Amino acid sequence: MNQKEARQLRKQQAEILAFGEDIKQLSAKDAMIKPVIVDANDDAEKVLEKLRKEDINVCIVVNNEMKFLGEITEENIITLFLKQARYEPLVKIINRGYLREISYKKAKDLMNAHKSTVHPDTPINRVIELVYKHGFCYIPVVDEKKKVVGVVTPSSLIKLLKDY
Repeated sequence: MNQKEARQLRKQQAEILAFGEDIKQLSAKDAMIKPVIVDANDDAEKVLEKLRKEDINVCIVVNNEMKFLGEITEENIITLFLKQARYEPLVKIINRGYLREISYKKAKDLMNAHKSTVHPDTPINRVIELVYKHGFCYIPVVDEKKKVVGVVTPSSLIKLLKDY
């Protein structure tokens, strides 16, 4: 059997499986996990504490209605520290004071706008495409009112797909 014949056979098998009535269509809700959320008005100290306490590298930023606004990653914090270490004279001279600038910031000042979200019923293949093709570390799952209901991460995808 050559490659063309093998591809055709796989395609036929996939079509048979796709139309089977007992095959569950996987979606974002099957892979989502509970997100670590911070309010847009939380101060930087609270954000840093959540990152440390939850041992994660990203927090979801929401408004008071739980609507998704953006993300704060460890990389955002590190970038701010590096910028401060490089350009602030006092920090450069005494090699201390890294928390000074960040302590005056709110979560909304530290966050990145995230370009992609998915709904709970988004097909898992689309979620995988966003995570891997576009290099996202996570994808926020929002309902029809844009409220955060979960998050899909590469590890949550692996956990879901290992049995399929």
